[in-house]
Amino acid sequence: MDSSNRRTEVYSKLPRIELRQLRYFLAVAEEMNFTRAAEKMGIAQPPLSQQILTLEQQLKVQLFKRSRRSISLTPEGEAFIVYARRIINNTQIAAELVQAIERGEEGPLTIGAIFSSIYTLIPPLFEIFAKRHPQVRLHLREMTIGQQIEGLREDRIDLGILRGPMVDPELDVLTMMEEPFVVVVSKTHPLAERTEVSVADVVTEPLIRVIPSVNRNYSRQMFSVLYDLGIPLNIVHEVADTHTLLGLVAAGLGMSMVPRSLSTIHTGQLRYLPLKETTPTTLLQLAWHKNSESRTLPKFLQIAREFITAPPPIL
Repeated sequence: MDSSNRRTEVYSKLPRIELRQLRYFLAVAEEMNFTRAAEKMGIAQPPLSQQILTLEQQLKVQLFKRSRRSISLTPEGEAFIVYARRIINNTQIAAELVQAIERGEEGPLTIGAIFSSIYTLIPPLFEIFAKRHPQVRLHLREMTIGQQIEGLREDRIDLGILRGPMVDPELDVLTMMEEPFVVVVSKTHPLAERTEVSVADVVTEPLIRVIPSVNRNYSRQMFSVLYDLGIPLNIVHEVADTHTLLGLVAAGLGMSMVPRSLSTIHTGQLRYLPLKETTPTTLLQLAWHKNSESRTLPKFLQIAREFITAPPPIL
Protein backbone atom coordinates (compact mmCIF):
# COMPACT_ATOMS: atom_id res chain seq x y z
CA MET A 1 0.00 0.00 0.00
CA ASP A 2 1.50 3.36 -1.04
CA SER A 3 1.59 6.42 1.23
CA SER A 4 -1.39 8.13 -0.42
CA ASN A 5 -3.58 5.07 0.12
CA ARG A 6 -2.43 4.80 3.73
CA ARG A 7 -3.35 8.44 4.31
CA THR A 8 -6.75 7.86 2.74
CA GLU A 9 -7.34 4.88 5.01
CA VAL A 10 -6.33 6.89 8.10
CA TYR A 11 -8.57 9.80 7.15
CA SER A 12 -11.51 7.50 6.55
CA LYS A 13 -11.26 6.23 10.14
CA LEU A 14 -11.24 9.69 11.71
CA PRO A 15 -14.43 10.94 13.40
CA ARG A 16 -16.38 13.27 11.11
CA ILE A 17 -16.51 16.19 13.51
CA GLU A 18 -17.91 19.54 12.39
CA LEU A 19 -16.72 22.91 13.67
CA ARG A 20 -20.23 23.79 14.81
CA GLN A 21 -20.23 20.71 17.03
CA LEU A 22 -17.04 21.92 18.68
CA ARG A 23 -18.54 25.38 19.18
CA TYR A 24 -21.67 23.88 20.73
CA PHE A 25 -19.54 21.67 22.98
CA LEU A 26 -17.47 24.65 24.15
CA ALA A 27 -20.62 26.70 24.81
CA VAL A 28 -22.09 23.94 26.99
CA ALA A 29 -18.75 23.44 28.76
CA GLU A 30 -18.56 27.16 29.55
CA GLU A 31 -22.19 27.58 30.64
CA MET A 32 -22.64 24.12 32.18
CA ASN A 33 -26.24 24.48 31.14
CA PHE A 34 -27.84 23.39 27.88
CA THR A 35 -30.50 26.11 27.90
CA ARG A 36 -28.05 28.97 28.41
CA ALA A 37 -25.63 27.45 25.88
CA ALA A 38 -28.41 27.25 23.29
CA GLU A 39 -29.34 30.89 23.89
CA LYS A 40 -25.69 31.88 23.59
CA MET A 41 -25.36 30.09 20.25
CA GLY A 42 -28.71 31.39 18.98
CA ILE A 43 -30.39 28.01 18.46
CA ALA A 44 -33.07 25.99 20.21
CA GLN A 45 -32.01 23.60 22.94
CA PRO A 46 -33.11 20.30 21.29
CA PRO A 47 -30.88 20.73 18.19
CA LEU A 48 -27.94 21.70 20.39
CA SER A 49 -28.45 18.68 22.63
CA GLN A 50 -28.69 16.45 19.57
CA GLN A 51 -25.41 17.82 18.17
CA ILE A 52 -23.63 17.14 21.47
CA LEU A 53 -25.01 13.61 21.49
CA THR A 54 -23.88 13.10 17.88
CA LEU A 55 -20.41 14.36 18.80
CA GLU A 56 -20.18 11.88 21.67
CA GLN A 57 -21.28 9.07 19.37
CA GLN A 58 -18.64 10.01 16.81
CA LEU A 59 -15.94 10.11 19.47
CA LYS A 60 -17.34 7.00 21.16
CA VAL A 61 -16.99 8.64 24.57
CA GLN A 62 -19.21 10.54 26.98
CA LEU A 63 -18.16 14.18 27.30
CA PHE A 64 -20.69 15.26 29.97
CA LYS A 65 -22.16 13.71 33.06
CA ARG A 66 -25.85 14.53 33.02
CA SER A 67 -28.34 14.67 35.88
CA ARG A 68 -31.72 16.33 36.23
CA ARG A 69 -30.24 19.34 38.01
CA SER A 70 -26.76 19.78 36.56
CA ILE A 71 -24.13 18.67 34.11
CA SER A 72 -20.35 18.39 34.41
CA LEU A 73 -17.44 17.39 32.22
CA THR A 74 -16.19 13.83 32.29
CA PRO A 75 -12.41 13.22 32.32
CA GLU A 76 -12.72 12.68 28.57
CA GLY A 77 -14.55 15.99 28.26
CA GLU A 78 -11.87 17.77 30.30
CA ALA A 79 -9.20 16.45 27.94
CA PHE A 80 -11.23 17.18 24.81
CA ILE A 81 -11.96 20.81 25.69
CA VAL A 82 -8.28 21.77 25.37
CA TYR A 83 -8.06 20.52 21.80
CA ALA A 84 -11.51 21.80 20.86
CA ARG A 85 -10.47 25.33 21.84
CA ARG A 86 -7.21 24.93 19.96
CA ILE A 87 -9.00 23.81 16.80
CA ILE A 88 -11.47 26.70 16.93
CA ASN A 89 -8.72 29.23 17.62
CA ASN A 90 -6.50 27.87 14.84
CA THR A 91 -9.42 27.89 12.43
CA GLN A 92 -10.08 31.54 13.24
CA ILE A 93 -6.40 32.40 12.86
CA ALA A 94 -6.22 30.58 9.52
CA ALA A 95 -9.35 32.35 8.25
CA GLU A 96 -8.02 35.75 9.27
CA LEU A 97 -4.65 34.98 7.69
CA VAL A 98 -5.98 34.00 4.27
CA GLN A 99 -8.36 36.96 4.28
CA ALA A 100 -5.43 39.26 5.11
CA ILE A 101 -3.41 37.71 2.28
CA GLU A 102 -6.33 38.30 -0.08
CA ARG A 103 -6.33 41.97 0.97
CA GLY A 104 -2.54 42.17 0.55
CA GLU A 105 -2.02 42.81 4.27
CA GLU A 106 -0.07 39.59 4.87
CA GLY A 107 2.09 37.23 2.87
CA PRO A 108 5.45 37.47 1.13
CA LEU A 109 6.81 40.12 -1.23
CA THR A 110 9.99 39.14 -3.04
CA ILE A 111 12.04 42.00 -4.44
CA GLY A 112 15.10 41.85 -6.64
CA ALA A 113 17.36 44.88 -6.41
CA ILE A 114 20.52 46.18 -8.00
CA PHE A 115 23.46 47.02 -5.80
CA SER A 116 23.13 50.79 -6.11
CA SER A 117 19.51 50.88 -4.89
CA ILE A 118 20.74 49.89 -1.42
CA TYR A 119 22.07 53.43 -1.10
CA THR A 120 19.00 55.24 -2.40
CA LEU A 121 15.53 53.72 -2.41
CA ILE A 122 15.67 50.62 -0.27
CA PRO A 123 16.31 52.07 3.21
CA PRO A 124 13.50 54.67 3.25
CA LEU A 125 11.00 52.68 1.18
CA PHE A 126 11.41 49.50 3.19
CA GLU A 127 11.17 51.41 6.46
CA ILE A 128 7.86 53.03 5.49
CA PHE A 129 6.44 49.78 4.13
CA ALA A 130 7.42 47.78 7.21
CA LYS A 131 5.71 50.29 9.48
CA ARG A 132 2.47 50.29 7.48
CA HIS A 133 2.36 46.57 6.71
CA PRO A 134 4.30 44.78 9.46
CA GLN A 135 2.70 41.42 8.62
CA VAL A 136 4.08 41.35 5.07
CA ARG A 137 7.33 39.40 4.82
CA LEU A 138 9.80 41.27 2.63
CA HIS A 139 12.42 39.13 0.89
CA LEU A 140 15.24 41.11 -0.73
CA ARG A 141 17.61 39.57 -3.27
CA GLU A 142 20.54 41.43 -4.78
CA MET A 143 20.29 40.72 -8.51
CA THR A 144 21.67 42.12 -11.73
CA ILE A 145 19.26 43.80 -14.11
CA GLY A 146 19.27 40.74 -16.37
CA GLN A 147 18.54 38.41 -13.45
CA GLN A 148 15.65 40.62 -12.38
CA ILE A 149 14.05 40.64 -15.81
CA GLU A 150 14.31 36.86 -15.99
CA GLY A 151 12.98 36.54 -12.43
CA LEU A 152 9.96 38.72 -13.22
CA ARG A 153 9.16 36.76 -16.36
CA GLU A 154 9.42 33.44 -14.52
CA ASP A 155 7.48 34.71 -11.46
CA ARG A 156 10.43 34.14 -9.11
CA ILE A 157 10.30 37.73 -7.86
CA ASP A 158 7.37 40.12 -7.53
CA LEU A 159 9.22 43.38 -8.10
CA GLY A 160 12.52 44.57 -9.50
CA ILE A 161 14.50 47.68 -8.60
CA LEU A 162 16.75 48.43 -11.55
CA ARG A 163 18.36 51.06 -13.74
CA GLY A 164 16.50 52.33 -16.76
CA PRO A 165 15.22 53.38 -19.04
CA MET A 166 13.69 49.90 -19.10
CA VAL A 167 11.54 48.99 -22.09
CA ASP A 168 10.00 45.51 -22.07
CA PRO A 169 6.56 44.53 -23.43
CA GLU A 170 5.95 42.13 -20.52
CA LEU A 171 6.77 44.61 -17.75
CA ASP A 172 5.23 47.69 -16.20
CA VAL A 173 7.65 50.33 -14.95
CA LEU A 174 7.52 53.15 -12.42
CA THR A 175 10.33 55.71 -12.47
CA MET A 176 11.33 56.61 -8.92
CA MET A 177 14.18 59.05 -9.47
CA GLU A 178 16.68 60.42 -11.95
CA GLU A 179 20.28 61.12 -11.05
CA PRO A 180 23.47 62.11 -12.89
CA PHE A 181 26.40 59.89 -13.70
CA VAL A 182 29.85 60.74 -12.35
CA VAL A 183 33.25 59.57 -13.54
CA VAL A 184 34.94 57.03 -11.27
CA VAL A 185 38.69 56.40 -11.26
CA SER A 186 41.13 54.64 -8.95
CA LYS A 187 42.79 56.73 -6.23
CA THR A 188 46.14 56.31 -8.04
CA HIS A 189 44.82 57.59 -11.37
CA PRO A 190 46.36 60.88 -12.61
CA LEU A 191 42.87 62.44 -12.63
CA ALA A 192 42.15 61.46 -9.03
CA GLU A 193 43.28 64.81 -7.63
CA ARG A 194 40.97 66.80 -9.88
CA THR A 195 37.65 68.25 -8.64
CA GLU A 196 36.02 67.64 -12.04
CA VAL A 197 36.93 66.27 -15.44
CA SER A 198 36.02 67.04 -19.04
CA VAL A 199 34.99 64.85 -21.95
CA ALA A 200 38.46 65.38 -23.40
CA ASP A 201 39.95 63.75 -20.29
CA VAL A 202 37.76 60.67 -20.72
CA VAL A 203 38.04 60.15 -24.48
CA THR A 204 41.44 58.50 -24.51
CA GLU A 205 41.04 56.47 -21.32
CA PRO A 206 40.37 52.71 -21.18
CA LEU A 207 36.71 52.35 -20.20
CA ILE A 208 34.71 49.73 -18.30
CA ARG A 209 30.99 49.39 -18.91
CA VAL A 210 28.00 47.22 -18.13
CA ILE A 211 27.42 44.55 -20.78
CA PRO A 212 24.89 45.97 -23.27
CA SER A 213 22.96 42.68 -23.34
CA VAL A 214 22.16 43.12 -19.63
CA ASN A 215 20.47 46.47 -20.23
CA ARG A 216 21.30 48.14 -23.53
CA ASN A 217 19.66 51.44 -22.62
CA TYR A 218 21.53 51.76 -19.32
CA SER A 219 24.83 50.68 -20.88
CA ARG A 220 24.54 53.33 -23.58
CA GLN A 221 23.41 55.97 -21.11
CA MET A 222 26.66 55.58 -19.13
CA PHE A 223 28.72 57.08 -21.93
CA SER A 224 26.00 58.86 -23.88
CA VAL A 225 27.93 62.13 -23.79
CA LEU A 226 30.65 60.39 -25.83
CA TYR A 227 28.22 58.52 -28.10
CA ASP A 228 26.38 61.76 -28.86
CA LEU A 229 29.63 63.37 -29.99
CA GLY A 230 30.39 60.42 -32.24
CA ILE A 231 33.53 59.61 -30.29
CA PRO A 232 34.59 55.93 -30.45
CA LEU A 233 34.88 54.32 -27.03
CA ASN A 234 37.96 52.50 -25.81
CA ILE A 235 36.09 49.70 -24.02
CA VAL A 236 38.53 47.33 -22.32
CA HIS A 237 36.16 45.42 -20.02
CA GLU A 238 32.44 44.62 -19.96
CA VAL A 239 30.83 43.45 -16.73
CA ALA A 240 27.42 42.28 -15.55
CA ASP A 241 27.19 44.24 -12.30
CA THR A 242 28.39 47.33 -10.47
CA HIS A 243 30.32 45.33 -7.86
CA THR A 244 32.67 44.02 -10.54
CA LEU A 245 32.86 47.34 -12.33
CA LEU A 246 34.03 49.19 -9.20
CA GLY A 247 36.49 46.41 -8.40
CA LEU A 248 38.13 46.67 -11.82
CA VAL A 249 38.29 50.46 -11.57
CA ALA A 250 39.86 50.23 -8.09
CA ALA A 251 42.46 47.85 -9.55
CA GLY A 252 43.42 50.51 -12.09
CA LEU A 253 42.16 48.55 -15.10
CA GLY A 254 40.12 51.43 -16.48
CA MET A 255 37.68 54.21 -15.62
CA SER A 256 33.92 54.27 -15.81
CA MET A 257 30.80 56.23 -15.01
CA VAL A 258 28.33 55.35 -12.26
CA PRO A 259 25.23 56.91 -10.69
CA ARG A 260 26.19 59.67 -8.26
CA SER A 261 24.48 57.89 -5.34
CA LEU A 262 27.37 55.40 -5.36
CA SER A 263 29.97 58.07 -4.66
CA THR A 264 30.19 57.11 -0.98
CA ILE A 265 31.38 53.56 -1.75
CA HIS A 266 35.03 52.51 -1.45
CA THR A 267 36.14 56.11 -1.06
CA GLY A 268 39.54 54.90 0.13
CA GLN A 269 40.16 53.20 -3.23
CA LEU A 270 38.13 55.27 -5.67
CA ARG A 271 37.56 58.89 -6.64
CA TYR A 272 34.26 60.18 -8.02
CA LEU A 273 34.41 63.23 -10.29
CA PRO A 274 31.62 65.21 -11.99
CA LEU A 275 31.82 66.10 -15.67
CA LYS A 276 32.22 69.73 -16.70
CA GLU A 277 29.97 69.25 -19.69
CA THR A 278 26.30 68.26 -19.81
CA THR A 279 26.07 65.19 -17.63
CA PRO A 280 24.17 62.07 -18.67
CA THR A 281 21.55 60.82 -16.22
CA THR A 282 20.13 57.46 -15.23
CA LEU A 283 16.70 56.39 -14.04
CA LEU A 284 16.08 54.24 -10.98
CA GLN A 285 12.91 52.30 -11.69
CA LEU A 286 10.57 49.71 -10.25
CA ALA A 287 9.51 46.96 -12.65
CA TRP A 288 6.89 44.23 -12.31
CA HIS A 289 5.15 41.80 -14.61
CA LYS A 290 1.99 43.10 -16.25
CA ASN A 291 0.17 39.92 -15.20
CA SER A 292 1.44 39.85 -11.62
CA GLU A 293 -0.96 38.16 -9.20
CA SER A 294 0.84 39.30 -6.05
CA ARG A 295 -1.59 40.62 -3.43
CA THR A 296 1.11 42.52 -1.57
CA LEU A 297 2.67 44.25 -4.58
CA PRO A 298 -0.07 46.93 -4.94
CA LYS A 299 0.55 47.96 -1.32
CA PHE A 300 4.24 48.51 -2.04
CA LEU A 301 3.53 50.38 -5.27
CA GLN A 302 1.10 52.67 -3.46
CA ILE A 303 3.86 53.70 -1.05
CA ALA A 304 6.33 54.04 -3.92
CA ARG A 305 4.00 56.43 -5.77
CA GLU A 306 3.58 58.51 -2.63
CA PHE A 307 7.34 58.50 -2.20
CA ILE A 308 8.04 59.95 -5.65
CA THR A 309 6.94 63.38 -4.43
CA ALA A 310 9.68 63.33 -1.77
CA PRO A 311 12.66 61.30 -3.07
CA PRO A 312 15.68 60.66 -0.86
CA PRO A 313 18.55 63.14 -1.18
CA ILE A 314 21.25 62.15 -3.63
CA LEU A 315 24.62 62.22 -1.96
